[in-house]
Amino acid sequence: MSIRLLLLVFFIAFNSVAAKQKAPSVSPFVYKKLSQVEKQIGKKAYSNARQALKQLLKNVDGYERAVVLRSLSSLYALQENYRLAANTLKQALALNALPLEQTLQARLNLAQLYMATEQYALAIKTFPQTRHLDAETEAMLANAYAQLKQYRNALPHIKRAIQQSKKPQQTWYQLNLALYYELDDYRSAARLLKKLMQLYPDNDTYWAQYASVLQQLKHYKKAASVQYLRYLSGHLRSEKEQLNLINLISYIGDPYKAGRLLQQGFKNGSIRQTAKNWETLANIWQMAKESDLAITALNKASALSPKGKLYLQLAQIYVEQENWPKAIVAAQKALQKGRLRHPGQAYVLLGISQYEAGHRQAALKAFQRAEKYRKQQKTARQWVNYLRSEKST
Repeated sequence: MSIRLLLLVFFIAFNSVAAKQKAPSVSPFVYKKLSQVEKQIGKKAYSNARQALKQLLKNVDGYERAVVLRSLSSLYALQENYRLAANTLKQALALNALPLEQTLQARLNLAQLYMATEQYALAIKTFPQTRHLDAETEAMLANAYAQLKQYRNALPHIKRAIQQSKKPQQTWYQLNLALYYELDDYRSAARLLKKLMQLYPDNDTYWAQYASVLQQLKHYKKAASVQYLRYLSGHLRSEKEQLNLINLISYIGDPYKAGRLLQQGFKNGSIRQTAKNWETLANIWQMAKESDLAITALNKASALSPKGKLYLQLAQIYVEQENWPKAIVAAQKALQKGRLRHPGQAYVLLGISQYEAGHRQAALKAFQRAEKYRKQQKTARQWVNYLRSEKST
């Protein structure tokens, strides 16, 4: 429970008594005792104040008893004993002795105490049932419903809280946003985030959330623009965020720009030079039709990877380029590192490369090894038969 709420409970309880009311009113004796209690509380003599209020309860009834109970509730709240404060204020209300205005205020205070003790359903039932609740109360009601995961019930209350306030609290906007997320209402979330970015332009969280929501809405170009602005302003510091931006830029059709950003990340150390990241760069350069850059990146990735998969991919590229010596080396390295899903494929590529390089015997051995693997068996056998027939001829 916030200090603000504590002060609110305390202030209302004592000042409503201390004020000179027309009707009903407390006796001079009770008024004097309550004033003394207020002074004791001011000195933080809580134990003496509590004893005085409990003693006073023995001598009062009706409206005066309700006032004393309400004061005692405020004292408990001041000491952060919110459950006891709630029970005591509930007793005061049960007397039905407070005037309408004070009853409404006491109900509001009791609802606040239920909120503080996480009794959200009770809080909702206790809030004054009037059409014209102030912004603070609307926000508390929204929070209570949200805590009970009744998000649709919470939404109109937080909206009214924001609308009624000249300067809404930022936490209200955040609750409103959270409700949109819970309800999968990303269009409304996007509109609210644009407003929050205007109100709090230095809060990078809203920029990041806006980009994320745009992606949810499949507005990828807009999302990339927002993320790139964050990158330029120095807010995209984590490797994960930078890689997400790079992949997004590549996805929307600008792989060359994505590749340059990834290279820059390697250069300044914000992105680690791992096998996976080099493989990402190789794939991006392939998309950008930058074959030489793709091969360079793939060589880096292959050397760093514990598996032979990337060398196999490199061998495939060299075969397509008819660069047989490099294809042989890449295929051999793929087999040396191993852990291949389809080793037979590597033997086939090696056999083709050896054959085209003029190494007939080495090619035959490679195809004979490839025959042992079911998926490549047919292709490998055709090559073996061809090479044997070629030799006999």
